[in-house]
Amino acid sequence: MLGFMIKMFFYDGKNKDDTGFEGENEYSYTEPVEEERTDSETETDKDQQIPVGNTEIDYDAEYGAKFGEDKVQAAEKLAEKVMQAWLENNTDMEMWKEISTAPFLIVVQNEVMAPKDQLTRKVQSLDVSPTKASGDQDIQFMVYATWDVLSAGKKVREQSNMYKISLTLSESGEWFVKELSRV
Repeated sequence: MLGFMIKMFFYDGKNKDDTGFEGENEYSYTEPVEEERTDSETETDKDQQIPVGNTEIDYDAEYGAKFGEDKVQAAEKLAEKVMQAWLENNTDMEMWKEISTAPFLIVVQNEVMAPKDQLTRKVQSLDVSPTKASGDQDIQFMVYATWDVLSAGKKVREQSNMYKISLTLSESGEWFVKELSRV
């Protein structure tokens, strides 16, 4: 029975020299047919043109128009200060109280005040870029940070990561840290 199935599988009753394509020597070529466009289709194409150039949102300009250049620069400086203090485990609670919202201050007390290792960190570079904020009085930055990990004052390794930091503008016109998270 197995032999019969193998024979049926490999031999289907056709000539072995037959390629299986009928009329393989008969080729024909036809020109592609282009449809004529109506005036309304042409106008629709013009209306749906893709913009040329930079299509990304310029959050620097958007925040500058919304808050003013001075406020945006102050927010960017605060974002850098916060990232450096966070990464280097700055335990100065007075500094954190001055720049944090109440919910974020709780996070600081839980995270910064209780270091998990005996290593220290020294920030090497911070690249701060604005991104879309979640609230009307908020500004948000993405921060790419690079730092050295030190043990007994000697460099053990270099690390880097991306963080998102949200700041909110108080009624007094000062920026406060609302949220900080690793991306």
